[in-house]
Amino acid sequence: MYLRNHKSRKKWQKAFIDTVFSHKTATHDTFSKIIINNTKLLEGKSNYLPKSLFKFYSPTSDNIIDIKKKRIQLSHPRTFNDPFDCQAGYDVEAYEKHTLLKYIKESGCVEVKNSQDGFTNDEFDRLSSSKTSLNNNLYYSPKVVKYSSVLNELLLNKSQDFYHIICDLTYKFRNEAKAKIEKIRNVNIRVACFSDLHRDNDLDDIIQMWSHYADNHKGFCVEYDISPLKESICFSLENYEYHKNPSKYMEERITTLILGGLFPVIYTANRVNIPKTKLKKIKLDEISGLPHDIEIDSILYKTFIVKSAKWNYEKEWRLILDSDVCNYYDNKIPFPYIKRLYLGCKMNSQTLDMMIEIAEELGVEIVMMEMCNKKFLLESSSLDLYKWRKEFRKERNPLL
Repeated sequence: MYLRNHKSRKKWQKAFIDTVFSHKTATHDTFSKIIINNTKLLEGKSNYLPKSLFKFYSPTSDNIIDIKKKRIQLSHPRTFNDPFDCQAGYDVEAYEKHTLLKYIKESGCVEVKNSQDGFTNDEFDRLSSSKTSLNNNLYYSPKVVKYSSVLNELLLNKSQDFYHIICDLTYKFRNEAKAKIEKIRNVNIRVACFSDLHRDNDLDDIIQMWSHYADNHKGFCVEYDISPLKESICFSLENYEYHKNPSKYMEERITTLILGGLFPVIYTANRVNIPKTKLKKIKLDEISGLPHDIEIDSILYKTFIVKSAKWNYEKEWRLILDSDVCNYYDNKIPFPYIKRLYLGCKMNSQTLDMMIEIAEELGVEIVMMEMCNKKFLLESSSLDLYKWRKEFRKERNPLL
């Protein structure tokens, strides 16, 4: 699988997504179905995986149970703390212009007998050649002929009836674009977020991650060893053999989808924007979903792996899965890769004891985090020291 396009300088993630959807042969083909039916697409992807991924958790009962059962929750991006996250960008003015010009041409409003009730060919050409905000980097230069300025100037010389018709249409087209984007943003794709950290440096230094995602250091961080995903993919059971061993059949498929759905986030100043022509194809009726268009599918998935450069300190990786897969598991898929548990420096004693017990049951290492006395850093502390301190406190029983 060739993942990098050097000529276009694309990130391998985007090239991979484009390649997957290029294998779409039916309207109902989702990202997951394409991967399952074309496992060769994953050849070479494991080379990009880090050895471990880290995930921060608040100390809720649900999160603790998920760790105990070796599963991970995937969430809809609507629940994320960044309102820009997983949101396709678009140029509402470009959409308005594109749709309005099409309407003007098709409705016969060019070269009408009374120029006050339509546009001349020269006026239509001026409107066509005007610029909108995203198709010209120098949009705010005084030399640029802006679409909104040209339209306003032309309408000043038109009849009141025609003026109101055009104004109503522009208002309608803008709302139409916003509604279509909202429909795209409500698509049912689920995401789990991780960080590609280094145990001896990043985990101690990124105190804001502990504050944001681990309930002000009262939660915990899990290190997942994902090296098993680097093994070659080979299904031992075909579809017709599902009933021979359902658990093994599902384990092989979900492991494949995890490998296919893991991506490092691309940090940039620019959002993934959907072209006006693609936005035009989307229908707003309640029955139909998004059009099964390869390019729209690719754009949609790319919005899930692109994030503002302001967040680059998180070094984020994401697991992205289609809703039909997540729904089967009630949005909590098997994720048996736990290697180590890090307990926050402000975790209460009851949760500490519970997490220690779970770690011992799972046979994974546990690391206690403490505040450094000299610097704005965290330090690791041994579990033996915690147990010794606990026994020491018991010996000082105030009731004796």
